[in-house]
Amino acid sequence: MATSVAADVPVDLELILAIDSSDSVDSGEYALQVGGLAQAFRDPEVHRAIRGGMLGSIVVAVIEWSGRYQQIVQIPWTRLDGPAAALAFADEIADLQRAFDEGVTSISGALDFASGQFDGNGFVAARRVIDISSDGVQNQGRRIDLAREATLARDVTINALVILNEMPDLEEYFGERVIGGFGAFVMAANDYPDYPEAIRRKLLREIGQTPVSVLDDGRNQQAWLPTLTSDRAALP
Repeated sequence: MATSVAADVPVDLELILAIDSSDSVDSGEYALQVGGLAQAFRDPEVHRAIRGGMLGSIVVAVIEWSGRYQQIVQIPWTRLDGPAAALAFADEIADLQRAFDEGVTSISGALDFASGQFDGNGFVAARRVIDISSDGVQNQGRRIDLAREATLARDVTINALVILNEMPDLEEYFGERVIGGFGAFVMAANDYPDYPEAIRRKLLREIGQTPVSVLDDGRNQQAWLPTLTSDRAALP
């Protein structure tokens, strides 16, 4: 007897939120990241953006990363299709317990781990995005350009939110070395207290980044509205 295989569920966006927990991030700064992310998913404007896509739903997963071999899925793929689901997801984020409190910074390790999470996740979308947050440069792991190219080869866009409290030039570093793909961009927060507003604006841009047209030729190709490669989201 033949067995049926469940088809992947179509959504507007597959999004991975990659939270930095390297040793440059103290416990208070980690709490601001987690709290800001939870706050963003409680925002009515974000709820409208989720419902505003062609299919009216997205899937999101949260990972935490630090050194080359320090990555973990904190929240598995979760489908959000409106305020109720987004609020429940926000509560899950708010309850996160830090997985790593000692470790260096491996951006390439984070990209390699995150890009592998899209395979077999049970969903299909025209857009797949890794949203990586960080306050520092790589100091462990394979070359970033190799991880970046491998990620882009999977048709995954890499966006970044950088916190400039220790490295004022970090926005340029990520713009030149890390981000890539359709409509890729960097947002910057001056310091961790600015993170909640920066991540809210970043999510609105990522969720609301709409294709001009879809070419339904079996290859899931799209034409995109132009976007900036860098967007300074820091508060005054």
